[in-house]
This record gives sequence, C-alpha cells and structure tokens, in this order.
Amino acid sequence: MLFFGSHTATDTGVVDALVDCVDGRRVLIRRNDHTDPQRRLGALTALFSTVDEAEAATLPPEHRRLLTESIFRSPAAAVPSAAVLGPAVLSLLRALSRSTPPLLVVEAVHRLDDDTRCVLEYMAEEARGSLVRMIAVEEVPGPGGPRGYAICPSPLVIIGLGPSFGSLSPN
Repeated sequence: MLFFGSHTATDTGVVDALVDCVDGRRVLIRRNDHTDPQRRLGALTALFSTVDEAEAATLPPEHRRLLTESIFRSPAAAVPSAAVLGPAVLSLLRALSRSTPPLLVVEAVHRLDDDTRCVLEYMAEEARGSLVRMIAVEEVPGPGGPRGYAICPSPLVIIGLGPSFGSLSPN
C-alpha cells in the first residue's frame, strides 16, 4: 500500500492507525525522522533495527555475512551493491515469514538513500506472491504522481492523501 500527498497530508496518522490494526504480522518500521538520507543503507538499517543476528542464523553463511556487515552494524565505506545485498535481504524476509509474515512500513519514501531504494526495489520485484507486505508513505509536493510504487511488492494499492484525493484528507 502506497500513500502519497503533500507533507501535511501524509503526516495525518493514517499509517499509525493502520499499523495499530495489524494482527498476525511482524511490523518492521522505518520512521521519517530516524534516518540521515545521506547515510548509505541508513534507511535499511533503521527498517531492520528490531531484527537481530540470531534471527538470521538459518540463512546461508554468505547472506548472514552480508547482512551483518551492512545493516546489522554500522555500514563500512564499502557497502555491497543492491544486486549483492538484495538476495540476502530477501532471504532474511523469507526466514522471518516462516514464523510471522512481515509488514514493512517505510515512511518518507522520497528521502530514501539510493542504496536502500535499490535493495527495496529488488525485494519488491522478487517478493511477488510472498507473504511480505508493505505500507509506504511518499511526499509528493507538486502535481506529479508518486514514484515509490517501485519499492512495494504486489499486490499494490496506491492512495492519494489530501484535498484533491477525497475522504482520507485531513482537511
């Protein structure tokens, strides 16, 4: 699910209300105010901050190593590419799905660092038909539409928030 609109429209508490209603899913949240958009993989680190290395114990050794070096600890200067890290993140999400299906909540899609965006786009493409779901929020200040749909796995619902988008408007 992708919500988009102006800053005031996307700051309505709609996402928090939805998350409060979630039952039977592990909620992993990347809040708008907790990440420096210039830090490589900073948003991904924030998103998986409640996952510990023990939960990754069943992953292939190479995936565990990549996750440990890149998102479970502060990333070093040599961050792996999305093509390399993407399969490890997908492997982690599949492992988490075995016990409780994950719901990823990504606020401020427009502020994601490029590396996180690439990894999430890979995950969205490869996670089709899985139990992984996402709620994303993107600020779109002008007349253009959202671009954050690329990080959301299918099935996808896109909802505009604000006066021009109808009943979900805070106004």
